[in-house]
Amino acid sequence: MSNVIRFLESMGANATAARMSIADYEAAVRYLDLGPEQQTALINRDAGGFCESMSVGATMYCLVVAPEEQEERAPGEEPNSDEVPGDEGLSQSE
Repeated sequence: MSNVIRFLESMGANATAARMSIADYEAAVRYLDLGPEQQTALINRDAGGFCESMSVGATMYCLVVAPEEQEERAPGEEPNSDEVPGDEGLSQSE
């Protein structure tokens, strides 16, 4: 499997490899130690079919969790280190 990953990585990183002829690409895929299903999927450039043939789910999820709302400050303004959360209406002399 690591040779397949290296092959795909080199295809993405090397512009010359990405522009190889169809015959050269097919020969390179056939050289990899893969079953016929995986080879066919790679030759057809079928990412979903390749993932299915490897028993890997093609669906990937990404979540972004935003922090709780914070008090808005002007750009470059530092937070006041004397502020205590929940004491907005009180002065320090009280």
